[in-house]
Amino acid sequence: MMGRGLHRENGFSLIELLVIIVVIGILVSIAMQSMDVVVDDVRRIKTEREMEMLAKAITGAPGITQGSNRCDFGYIGDIGAFPPNLQALYQNTLGHSTWDGPYLPPTFSQDTDGFAKDEWGKAYSYSGGVTLNSTGSGATISKKIADAANDYLVNTLSGVVTDGAGSAPGSSYWDSVNITITVPNGSGGNATKTVHPNTAGSFTFDSLPVGLHPLEVVYVPDADTLHRYTTILPRHKSTPLPYYVFSDGYFTSTGGGGGGGGCDSSGTLILRPDGAGSVTNLSTSGCSNNWECVDEATSDEDATR
Repeated sequence: MMGRGLHRENGFSLIELLVIIVVIGILVSIAMQSMDVVVDDVRRIKTEREMEMLAKAITGAPGITQGSNRCDFGYIGDIGAFPPNLQALYQNTLGHSTWDGPYLPPTFSQDTDGFAKDEWGKAYSYSGGVTLNSTGSGATISKKIADAANDYLVNTLSGVVTDGAGSAPGSSYWDSVNITITVPNGSGGNATKTVHPNTAGSFTFDSLPVGLHPLEVVYVPDADTLHRYTTILPRHKSTPLPYYVFSDGYFTSTGGGGGGGGCDSSGTLILRPDGAGSVTNLSTSGCSNNWECVDEATSDEDATR
């Protein structure tokens, strides 16, 4: 009598298939979560890089130099103020005459509004302050553009003026020297500031925005002019002091040119008042004090007084 063998069909039971499907689902879910984390990380990195470029468009890139001097100061260097919005970096929205943009890299500004959005497609939050924010990730990513606005808008420049012999202007010549600097005024134009040196030749400008600005030092009697460009950096304090030296010895008794005191080459003694006298019934003609109106270094009869 032949015995019947038991035959087992190969395959999976329904329960086994369900277990496999559940495991695959769990693995796919984990993989998708990991992928989301990777995508968010990439978006965050790209957004942070984009915010860095926007910050440099506003304040300039310190690494861009001409010779040994920094020459890139972005929007602030041309306007003398922080932009009211990011669009002002791409278009001259306010019609400023000193605007010289776009201030964004060419590849960064090809999309006319993409530069103003983070990698999640949400607009950056910026309205003229020193902080740029991205909230597209669900959290806030912040980029500090500057520690304080005044670091870029309120700086000082000091210097010293001497003649070719190394002499300071003294009490006779200090007001014969005009030092002028031209800076953006924050409203789309330029402002010109003028000071005289003190008797020791020292002078100071304050409230200057960062940038590369033209400076002129003029010995008025001879219209002798030194033309310079001066670089104003954030928190600028002018150390060491720059010297501006005329070629001639204007401030010495034997120096060339006219003058407001001492002796000229003809041996004539030129006297100029330096304080209030006993007669005060003269028109000041725009001077704070009567004696300051007598400032002729070169005789012009009664054209000025």
